[in-house]
Amino acid sequence: MTKIKPPILIVDDNEVDRYILKRLIKEAELDLTIFEKKDGQEALEFLENYEANRKEYPDGFPPILIFLDINMPRVNGLQFLEEFSKLRKMIEISSCVVMMFSSSEREEEKKIIMSHDFVKGYLVKGSFQAAELKEKVLAVIGQHLEKHS
Repeated sequence: MTKIKPPILIVDDNEVDRYILKRLIKEAELDLTIFEKKDGQEALEFLENYEANRKEYPDGFPPILIFLDINMPRVNGLQFLEEFSKLRKMIEISSCVVMMFSSSEREEEKKIIMSHDFVKGYLVKGSFQAAELKEKVLAVIGQHLEKHS
C-alpha cells in the first residue's frame, strides 16, 4: 500500500521564498506533496479546476494546507482570501486551510487576515525554524485527519 503524502500548496511570487519554505519542510522531515503557484490568480485557477485535478492527483488534491504570501502581483494574498472564501462554499475544498507566509508584520493586515475562520496561522518569513513549522503543519494535518476519519 502506498503511503499518502499530505498535499500542500505554496503561493508566493518569490522563487527564493518558495525554495526556503521547501527547505524548511525538508529539514522538518515532513513528507508532503507540494504544489507551487506564483500568485493568487494561479492558485485560484488551480483550485477552481477541481474535477480535473482530482483525477490527475487522486490522493493529492485538494491541498490540506495553503501557505500564502500577501504581496504578489495580479491577485495578492488579501484578494485571494476573499475569493477563496467564496470558492470554499462552491466546491469541496472546505477542509483546506490557509497559513499566511509573509514578510509583512503589519497589525492591520494580520487582523483582517486572521478574521477568516479558515486561516490557521501567520508565519513571518525568516522568523521561524523548521521545528516550529513542523509543529504547525502537523497540527493542521492532525485536525484534517480527525475531521475526515
